[in-house]
Parts: sequence; C-alpha cells; structure tokens
Amino acid sequence: MPQLKWDETDFLNCLEVLPTIDEFETGYHYSVSKDGFRLQLSVFQFDSDIAITVYRAGVARPVIAFTIKDCSGTRYVNDSRGEYLEFAPSQVFGDRYQRDYLIPVGVRLSVKPSICVELFAQRT
Repeated sequence: MPQLKWDETDFLNCLEVLPTIDEFETGYHYSVSKDGFRLQLSVFQFDSDIAITVYRAGVARPVIAFTIKDCSGTRYVNDSRGEYLEFAPSQVFGDRYQRDYLIPVGVRLSVKPSICVELFAQRT
C-alpha cells in the first residue's frame, strides 16, 4: 500500500491543536477536548492508518474507537456545510488518490462547534 496522502496543515487548521509526534515521525497524535468529550486522533503516515478514539469525561472506556487501515487519503473541507476532515477507507482509490478528489464513502470528523464523528456516503 502506498504511503498515506495527507497534509499536516489541514489537520492543524481543522483541529486547532499541535500534535505530539513520535520519533522518526511515524505517528502524529492529536488530542481535542470539548463539552466533556476528548478526541484522540492518530495518523500513522507510513502504515497509512488513522486511529480515532472518543472518550467521555470520567469514563475510562471509549465511546467510540476504531482504526481505518490502509487509508487512501484525507481531505480538508471548509465550506458552507462546515469544517471537517474526511478519511477514505482502504481501496477506495488504491494508489491513485489526489487531494482534489471527492471521497465517495468514508469517515467525516469535525470539532467545531463540537466533536462529531460520522460515517458517510455521497449520493450519486
């Protein structure tokens, strides 16, 4: 699988937090807390994996936790629909993903005005 196509600036713009970065830049880890919830988002660029975990304050077990293995690419959207990141699941584009492609199915993540994780499919 080719390396994940993503832009760290898109994540900074959307999440408005700096990541902690693993040695050798193998993982970027973002943490956003809002309204009693904490989003943990990890990007493993060389494995092309995205890990998303959401915790509720005072509860050890996550509300949601999953990993998108072999993510094809990410896309930052900031328009009349809102501001969010989209993640394409494996094999949607194979190794041909370009940043200006629309992602037909995937995971959408936003933190404004509150943390929201949704699965989506574009209508044709």
